[in-house]
Formats: sequence, C-alpha cells, structure tokens
Amino acid sequence: MMICHRFFLLTVAFLAFYSIATVATATSGRNICDICACSPDNVAPTTVNCLCSNASRTKLPSFRPQDAEVLSSARELTLAGYGLVSLPPSGLTASKSLARVTVRDMKLFHYTAGLFPALESLTIEDIGELVLDGFGPANRTLRYLTLRRIDSIRLVAGTVTAASPLRRVILDRVNVDEIETGALDMMFVGHPDNGQSSAADGFTVVNCTIKSVKSGGVTVRSGAVRILNSTLDELAANAVVADEARDVVRLSGNRLGAMVGNSVIVLQSDGGDVIVDGNAFRTLPADMQPLKLDRSVEFRDNSVDNVDLSPFLFGLGAGVRVAGNRFVCDCDQRRISVLKMDQVFPGLLSDADNRMDQLLADNGCQQPANTTLAGYRDMLIGQTVCKGATAAVTGPSSTTDRPAPTANGVAAANLSIAAWIVALAVIAASCPRSR
Repeated sequence: MMICHRFFLLTVAFLAFYSIATVATATSGRNICDICACSPDNVAPTTVNCLCSNASRTKLPSFRPQDAEVLSSARELTLAGYGLVSLPPSGLTASKSLARVTVRDMKLFHYTAGLFPALESLTIEDIGELVLDGFGPANRTLRYLTLRRIDSIRLVAGTVTAASPLRRVILDRVNVDEIETGALDMMFVGHPDNGQSSAADGFTVVNCTIKSVKSGGVTVRSGAVRILNSTLDELAANAVVADEARDVVRLSGNRLGAMVGNSVIVLQSDGGDVIVDGNAFRTLPADMQPLKLDRSVEFRDNSVDNVDLSPFLFGLGAGVRVAGNRFVCDCDQRRISVLKMDQVFPGLLSDADNRMDQLLADNGCQQPANTTLAGYRDMLIGQTVCKGATAAVTGPSSTTDRPAPTANGVAAANLSIAAWIVALAVIAASCPRSR
C-alpha cells in the first residue's frame, strides 16, 4: 500500500514537472492574471481568483517569482479546483500585502514554509493530501487557520509556533496521521482593536480522526480548547496541555483510545468550566488530571469500558461533579471492591458517605441497563450477581497527584484515608498468624 502511494506521488510530481515546463514554454510572456481572474485590474489587483471547472481540470496554474510583483498589491488569493498548483519553493516573497488565502478542492497541496510571508488567514479544504511545512515569516502575522475535509496530513514539529498572534485554529473533518512533539504551540490573543475574544476563538477539533498525539504535540496558551466528536487513538503523556487556560476546556462526544492520567493537562487552577461529557473511553485513567482540579469540572454522560473504580472515586477533586456516566459492571475486583466497602467495614466511611452515596446513585452500569452503581452494589450484597466473589477492597494505588485536603475537600480526603485503612486491614487479615 505504501509503495503504491509513493508511486502515485512520483507520478503526480512527474506530470506536474512536465506540465510546468510546457506551460512555461508556451506562456513565457504572460502574467498570472492571464489565467486567473484579477480584480479590479490586471496591473495592481487586490483580489486574485484562480478557479478551475471540472471540464478544464487538466490545466496547471504555474506561479513564477515575477508573478509576485503582480500580486504585491493583492490582499486575497483563491486557488481552487486544480489537480496541482505550482508555486515557487522560496515563496511569493514580494507579496507582502497578501493576507487572506483560500485553497480548496485539490488532490495534493504542499505549503512550504514562507510561501505567503504576510499571511493572516489561511483556509485549506477538500484536499486529498496536505503537506504543511510551517509558516516561516507568517508565524508573526497568522491569526486564523482552518483545515477542513483533509484526507491525510501529518502535523510536524513547528507547524504553528507561539509567536503567531492567533485568534482561531480549527480542524474540521481532518484525518491526522500524527501530531508530532511541538507541532502546535498556540498562543491565543484577543481582537487587536478591543482585546475581546469571540465564542469561536481558540483551538477547536471537530469530527476528526487522529491516530497519534505525541508528548507536547498540542499546547494551548491562554485560549479555549474544544475537542468534539472526534476519534483519538493514542494520546501520549502531556499530549494536550492547556496552559493558562482561563477559557472553557471541553472534551465532548469523542472516542478515546490509549491514554494515561496526564495525557490531557489543565494547568490553570481557576477559569472557565472544564467539561468532559459524552465520550467513550476505552480505558479511563483513574488519575486523570483534570478530575483533580479545584476549578469547576464536570464529568458526565461518558461511557467507560475499563477503569480501576476505587482510586477513580477516591481521587476526585472536591469540586468535580460526576454524574450520568456508565461503567462496565462485572465481577472484576477493581470495580466491585469499592462497592462492597461499607458491607465489609460498616461505618468506616461515615464522615464521607454522603458523597459516596451520591456518586453511586448518580452513575450507573452499561449492563444491566438502567442500573445505578448503588443498585449494582445491592445486587452484589444480595449475591444475585458475582456469587462467591471475594470481598477484598482496594484503595488508591499511590498518593502521587492526590489533591491536598482543603476546607472544601474534607470529604475527598476522608475517602482517601479510609481507602488506605481498608487496604491495610485487608493485608493484615491475609498475613499468617504466628503460633
């Protein structure tokens, strides 16, 4: 499959080279406005539209370095409908007014670093394969980046840097092979006129498929983070970091594969809501970092296939609201031990049982359907399920990253202490007695 793909790219490159040579020979005296629509005139246009209909898709527009002189006054450029477009490898360096570029409906597009040196807004959509090397000088001017309906892309290190005065980055229906370390380092700022942000500003991923996000692949500084209705197969440690994120951080409707407790990190202790809802977790880390914050956090309506339920419930931050989630309910001790704790050690959690009772009542099982965790606990105690299962109770596996007790977190602290007492009691009960 890889050999076929490379052969296709080599074929395309050969045809592009052949077409460029033919076009250059036949049209050595023309400028770009002879094949594109320029407005208001062909001498100093402000808008250039290079549009190809389906009937003439074999045409190949070739931009030469001298075309940059014609484009020096242009503010907007559209390239659409061509199989390929030939652009100078060094970029259109004289096009210092070209701020808004749209590229759409192509099999392959290669954006070389420095292609448009004064770029402020770039929209690329309906592309078979996109190669994005970075923005070079435009990192100082880029504000809006939209990638939409891209079949294949790899985001390499340095694609977007913190030097860009960003307002909005959107990935919509994009298939991403990999987001490398340092690929998206984004600093979001307000509008240059009033310093305000709109509801759509920040970093948004929607309806995308992302195979892998490496450590430090996505860093969002001072901006909203929204990852919606997407599939993320593998998230390394520190894959998505929301640094100084005073705006909303939202993970909604996603299918999440392999991840660890610090795959998604929210560093700001105060700010907008952190919302994790409607996701399908193949494995939910019991120590998921956003669920330990003091700021407002909602974890609701998620489906969880695999989690160590005891440290998950004991480790929740005092301000975290957990409701409507559906867990696998079976006879695995990692899930049922915490449900039987009060039966094995009556009254042990009396200081914190109100919160635990609420958690068990507000969350339920995938199967049996319409069964809360509290209901499944009663089934365990009544031995209508998991007959003969041992009653061993486990607490958190480590104290690392557990929130320090606060005036608002006494209940969570009591839960953690109680878990360790229970664990020690179980260990003591299993030790052989001296004769």
